[in-house]
Amino acid sequence: MVKPHFQDDSLNRPTEKQTIRQPGKAVQNYKPLVAHKPEVNFDGLDIEITSDVLDGPLPDWNEILENWGFDPEYYEATDPIKVSQWDAIHEGEVKTFYSYKGTIRLKTGVKDFDYKDLVNEIKKHRKLNKNLPSGDQAFVVCLSDWQIAKADGDGTEGTVRRILDMIDNVEERIRDLRKIGRDLGTLVVVGLGDIVESCDGQYNTQTFTVELNRREQTRIARRLVRDAICRWSKMFKDVIVTAVPGNHGENRKNGRLFTTPGDNDDVAIFEAVCEILSANPEAYGHVNFFLPEDETSVTLELVGHRVGFAHGHIAGGSGSPQQKIRGWWKDQAFCNTLVGSAKLLITGHYHHFSIIEYDMDKVHIQCPAMDGGSDWWKDKTGEHSRPGTLTFVLDHAGYRDIEII
Repeated sequence: MVKPHFQDDSLNRPTEKQTIRQPGKAVQNYKPLVAHKPEVNFDGLDIEITSDVLDGPLPDWNEILENWGFDPEYYEATDPIKVSQWDAIHEGEVKTFYSYKGTIRLKTGVKDFDYKDLVNEIKKHRKLNKNLPSGDQAFVVCLSDWQIAKADGDGTEGTVRRILDMIDNVEERIRDLRKIGRDLGTLVVVGLGDIVESCDGQYNTQTFTVELNRREQTRIARRLVRDAICRWSKMFKDVIVTAVPGNHGENRKNGRLFTTPGDNDDVAIFEAVCEILSANPEAYGHVNFFLPEDETSVTLELVGHRVGFAHGHIAGGSGSPQQKIRGWWKDQAFCNTLVGSAKLLITGHYHHFSIIEYDMDKVHIQCPAMDGGSDWWKDKTGEHSRPGTLTFVLDHAGYRDIEII
């Protein structure tokens, strides 16, 4: 049964429909003149079910829910439910057949049990160790373009595996840097957008190929972000967390954003983690979140430097990704915006690593992605970027010790 809570084996669930057949219900070996396709469709919010061809009316919609593996304790059908009825010859007899089509949703009052579980886990964590090392250097981790539920390459399972390995490897990187004398006193964690894949509105085949619905995507991403911050924050006295909206996190209709720039899953995931950690201020009171409302970029003062963060989809125009970002950044500088005054600009969106020093006071770093790549882009260009997470040290002289983990 499908129940609304996180399961560690959710990535390995069957991809084919599993029905619980009841004698005398679903009609076997029946081929209607008009094409009929029993199926489940997700639009990112609700679930639409088309039933099997049945040999009689169903007094209880719950039977259809159970046949598709949804627990009626948690899910319900919404009005209107469409009922089709027709007569046809089957096995030498004229018989009446039925089919049902409707939308189901979580029942009112059913909460996200994963969120509740995460809060309960946080409450059990110990107080922060006051003997942690302090220093005047910052260690920056850029979480960019996970696109949880994207099927390309090794799919969601591969992406999650890379992220879990990355969380371990970041811890090792922090220890190694301190061993060679880096005076790391502050951790900076940045969400650079496209943390989830979304379900519709980015490209034509997205709904067909996506592996999880929107709720499942945000649930997995939220847990991964929470686990990363929880583990890394125990190694620092001061932690700064920020995030910017990406295009895949947008609330889209007909392929375009139709609410506000702040209505974005990429930022909402970090906002949820902020609320979860607030349940235990003794263990996580040193973790400070700086999240935008409707702004598409964030600019912070870090170790004496003004650093800007943005997802690259906001830069239009023609040319290479670097040329597009430069044009957008120049316009921001001309109009005296905060991000325009940044010395260092970090972006996501373009799925590959690059660094350009235009001047000692104008450096653009483009972050790699963690997803399994793009089949479409590889077929078109032959190019495929190595997945990874950008990390670097920021001190009074500037950036150093860049490592793709």
